[in-house]
Amino acid sequence: MSRYATALGLLFCLSACGGGGGGGSGSGIDPRLARLDVYEAQKLRVLGDPGAGVMGMPVTADANMPTGGAMSFAGYGTIRVETGATPLVLFGDAGVQVDFDANTATGAIENTFGTNARGDVVDYTGAVTLQAAVTTQDMPLTYDGALSAEDTTLDLSGTMTGVFLGNPTTALTAADLEAGILQNGTPRTATVVVTFEQAPPP
Repeated sequence: MSRYATALGLLFCLSACGGGGGGGSGSGIDPRLARLDVYEAQKLRVLGDPGAGVMGMPVTADANMPTGGAMSFAGYGTIRVETGATPLVLFGDAGVQVDFDANTATGAIENTFGTNARGDVVDYTGAVTLQAAVTTQDMPLTYDGALSAEDTTLDLSGTMTGVFLGNPTTALTAADLEAGILQNGTPRTATVVVTFEQAPPP
């Protein structure tokens, strides 16, 4: 529920920021609003919203876990950094390729945007890589990378716990709810969450 409130808060912030970049449509609507809508719709499909009576996908049963082949997942990542009264809240596109034959997973969080230290909504450069060396249920998914925007640099490194969802498997989510992040060299507590659905074949 806190992630839902965070998304709504950033949605409001982006609405208030209004006109600016991108698109060339002249509408004055920040194109990042559309990305938040997509992320929120995917969150509801995969994780649900118990407060609103929306059920998420069930955890993949052991008997239904893939034992071979590969699956591509696409979705989004959220990063919340506790900085005091006003946390940094970031969103980005995410993808991961899971190879059940090789027992590996690789991916990234990129195209990230969110708030900076002044509360402005900005684009962040850089990417956060995702990797795993085991593809069983409760998959340890490590993340590592740096994201920068103006005078804010975030260094991330840690491990999320990944859970496959759906019977058969159609989604994947992972979280580190006690992440350690450096903001301009200062240690901060944070949460890192990724949510994916199986990507359609190219």
